[in-house]
Amino acid sequence: MVTIELYGVARLRAGREVIELDARSLGEALLGLGATCPVLEPSIVAGGRLAPGWLVALNGAQITADPETPLGDGDVVVLVSADAGG
Repeated sequence: MVTIELYGVARLRAGREVIELDARSLGEALLGLGATCPVLEPSIVAGGRLAPGWLVALNGAQITADPETPLGDGDVVVLVSADAGG
């Protein structure tokens, strides 16, 4: 299970702070996020990718937008706006 934490605009649009999904990669997690919160498509996530201006912090140690980034049980993905500083 992967935990996706939402802040700022993403949280306001989704109406949720945290979403938990089964995903083996960032792309799978983003597909699940878009399916769970369709209001985030396409301005924040689009087809398993992040829209321009968005990044994720993985476990507080890695900033990425690469959908091939592997994920495992217990990973925490924080969705942040790159232009708003979070």
